Amino acid sequence: MSYIAHRVVRQHGFLVAFVCAAVVLAVLVVQTLVSFLISELSNLGSGSNYSVPWWSYYAPQLGTVLLPFAVGVLLSLWFIAPIAAELHVAHVITRSVLAAAVGGVLAVLVTIVASLIGMLSGGLMANLLATRLSGETVVSILGSAVGAGGQEFVSSTPVVILAGVLLWIWLERHPSKHPVSGIVDQA
Repeated sequence: MSYIAHRVVRQHGFLVAFVCAAVVLAVLVVQTLVSFLISELSNLGSGSNYSVPWWSYYAPQLGTVLLPFAVGVLLSLWFIAPIAAELHVAHVITRSVLAAAVGGVLAVLVTIVASLIGMLSGGLMANLLATRLSGETVVSILGSAVGAGGQEFVSSTPVVILAGVLLWIWLERHPSKHPVSGIVDQA
């Protein structure tokens, strides 16, 4: 197993894609935390006693949306459509938008799985008998997941584009010794 993991990590372009995805994740985490803090301050300013523990909002957002989004960006920039120095800026932008779309789709899929696990985790048979996984429940889960992934795609695409353009500028100044290509380049 370690040979396979070692070989996958050593694939050309992995490190720059990983750093780019890590920067995107860091920006999204900071944005989410600042947004949460601002909403808490607005609750305090309005005299509302309603306060949500930060971990009850932040942990599910991080685990089901932000982290899968960043993993999707990583997979896209490394395996599907990597950014190379010889590309034009229009190609860099379209590959960055593709990376954001892959991240959004992965966030939708993880949110669906997490919702199903959360629904069924209180006692598998009791929950199955109580909810019977009705069509209404499935539509609700799908709608919530598509809404979360779609919202993350819309709000995070500018961050991914900026990270892609900055990566492209860095790659122009630090040329790779090996050609980098992805699935899009081989078609």
